[in-house]
Amino acid sequence: MNWDDLRVVAAVNRCGSFNRAAKMLNVEETTIARRLARLESSLGRALFEAVDGQRRPTEQCRALLQPLLLMEQAAEAIAHQLERQERLLRNFRLTTIDALAQHYLAPALADLLMVEPELSLQLETSDENVDMARWQADIAIRLGRPRRGNFTMRRIGEMRFGLVRPVGAAAEDLVLAAYPDPLMETPEMQDLQQHFPDRQVRLRSAHLQAIRVLIDSGRVAAVLPDFLIGDLAADGRFDIHRLPARREIWLLAQPHLRDDPLARRVTNWCVELFAETLAGAAT
Repeated sequence: MNWDDLRVVAAVNRCGSFNRAAKMLNVEETTIARRLARLESSLGRALFEAVDGQRRPTEQCRALLQPLLLMEQAAEAIAHQLERQERLLRNFRLTTIDALAQHYLAPALADLLMVEPELSLQLETSDENVDMARWQADIAIRLGRPRRGNFTMRRIGEMRFGLVRPVGAAAEDLVLAAYPDPLMETPEMQDLQQHFPDRQVRLRSAHLQAIRVLIDSGRVAAVLPDFLIGDLAADGRFDIHRLPARREIWLLAQPHLRDDPLARRVTNWCVELFAETLAGAAT
C-alpha cells in the first residue's frame, strides 16, 4: 500500500468515475484502474462498485474515507509548508528618520510581513538624506521635497509641530532643547528661535523620543511633532503652542521598482500609513 494508491481511492470517490479521476490526477485512466486493482488485491476486498454508471464506494471503502481525508489534509499542509520554506525572500532596504520609524512603521510592520511572506525588510534610520543614486536605500521616507534625481517620488504626508513648555515657568528657568547645529535651519527650529531669540540651547539631540521623555521632567521647553505630544494636550502641566512650521513627508523609490508588484505593495502600504497626516493637513 502506498500514498499514490490511496490518492486514487480519494479521487475516484470524489469524481465518481475512473475517467474523471484520471483527469483530476493528470494520469491515464488505465493507471487509475491498475492502481485500484492493486490496492483491492492487497486488501482482499472491493472498494468500489458500479451503480447507475457511477463508481460508488463499498461499505469497506467508506470506512477508509475519513482517515484518508485526514491524510490528504496533512499532505497538503506539508506541501504548503515546504513551499513557504522554499520561497525565496526578497530584501528591501527601507530608510527613514528615527521618529517616523518608531511611531508609524514599527507598530505596523509585523502585519505587513505577515501578509507578504516573501518580503524581508532592512529598516534603517538616519538624520541625513540618503543618496538614492548611490543605492543607499531601495525605498526611503524623508522630510522635505527632494531635489530631482533618478528615483520615483510621491508626497505622502505632512508633519506639524508644537512648542511645549511647562505652564507658568519663566523662560529663564527652562532648559531649551533643540536639534543639532546642522538641523537648525529647519522650519521648526526657526520657529523655536523666534520664541526664544536670546536663549542658548542647553541640550541638542536629533532623537525626538529622548526629547519627549525630557519634557516630562517639567523643566524643558522644546519643539516636537504633533504625533509625539498629542497625549500632552489634556495634561494641565504643559502649554502647547501650535507652530506654523510644517514639513512634507516624501516617499522615494528606486526607478526599477516602479513596476515591481511587491515593491508597489510596500510603497502603497507606506502611503496608507501616512494618509491621516494628509487628511488633517488643512486644519
